[in-house]
Amino acid sequence: KRSFRKGKKSIEVWDLSGFEIDLDDILSGLKYEDGHYDLVSLSDKDYQKKLDVQIAYWDKLKNEIQKVRSGENGTADLVDMSETYFQMADETVAAVKVSRANRQLEQKAYIDLHTGLPNKSKCEELFHNVEFIKTPTACIVFDMNNLKRVNDSLGHSIGDQLILNFARLRNSIPAKHFVGRYSGDEFMAVIYDATRESITEILTELQNEVEQFNGYGTQFRISYSHGWALSTDYNECTLRTLFDKEDKYMYENKQQSKQGRQD
Repeated sequence: KRSFRKGKKSIEVWDLSGFEIDLDDILSGLKYEDGHYDLVSLSDKDYQKKLDVQIAYWDKLKNEIQKVRSGENGTADLVDMSETYFQMADETVAAVKVSRANRQLEQKAYIDLHTGLPNKSKCEELFHNVEFIKTPTACIVFDMNNLKRVNDSLGHSIGDQLILNFARLRNSIPAKHFVGRYSGDEFMAVIYDATRESITEILTELQNEVEQFNGYGTQFRISYSHGWALSTDYNECTLRTLFDKEDKYMYENKQQSKQGRQD
């Protein structure tokens, strides 16, 4: 360590070379997501602006520390600069907290509180992309059968439980695909890198899970209709195009199910 005086104060400067290396690594990680700490760079503009100012000031502070080590002048400003730097760090942390809070609010705005799945707003956000689909993609829509009858005869709490049970079957669809609750009794899935075979596998797995659930003997049996559409079957289609197609097929499937129950 090195001692010097500022006015009437006696100040000791410790060798912080290891600390400097760690802080350089941390700041670089926060900015560029590199380094040894696996840090994440936030996209919030206010945070990034404060981080840039902090990084620039840290370079000035390091230069002042080097002057102290070499015995050059510059020690008089070291304490003030350090205090200024850590004040900047506090402001950056505060910006992180605000960014995180905003992100949490945004996430809540897109989550269906009952099922925990993405809600209709999130589903509609996907449809806002009007670019033509370039890789094989499929949309599947699921509509629960007889939910109104369950609500009317057994109560809405039972209907809500039935919806929740169906939503838990999301685990039957690989996590890389999108699954959301589009409306009260309607769910949708977007399957990426899709083929007819992969769609069939997903639908078969889902049906097996439903049959297993219904086999428990519960009086609240799950019944659903579905429809799907594959982008490779259409020229220059968007996700909205697929949804409109699959929605039509789903209602056809629903009518067939009703006729089957009548027979």
